[in-house]
Amino acid sequence: MPVCDLDKRAPLGKKVLGLDVVVWWDKNEKEWKVFDDRCPHRLAPLSEGRIDQQGRLQCVYHGWCFGGSGDCKLIPQAPLDGPPVHSFPKACVAVYPSTVQNGIVWFWPNTDPQYKDILTEKKPPYIPELDDPSFSFQMFNRDIPYGYEP
Repeated sequence: MPVCDLDKRAPLGKKVLGLDVVVWWDKNEKEWKVFDDRCPHRLAPLSEGRIDQQGRLQCVYHGWCFGGSGDCKLIPQAPLDGPPVHSFPKACVAVYPSTVQNGIVWFWPNTDPQYKDILTEKKPPYIPELDDPSFSFQMFNRDIPYGYEP
């Protein structure tokens, strides 16, 4: 997704390679994040939520809030003096490894923890002309009904 098409104030849902993902700006970590577009509570699309005042991704349905690592930071309905249910693993959102290069948000299409650092080993293709201010180009994306398999 080209960064120029994203809004730091609102999450954006996309279907990529058959995966429903949400791209959002984590103002705390100052980077774009790519999550599974399903709240773990009731599977509501996180892309229909918002970025709250603390910079967390908030679900539109019951207000669960998530930090940049997919951890649940707040469940508004949970009693403050009760068990820390927000820290349970089932309250977390799946996070895709992501990076920004050449003004494009790239992500690895697998949330398995073994791929957490995959983008340090397998970087997206670098196109030096896109970082050259004297080079003129136009950024756009298009949905094409083709698979990625060779």
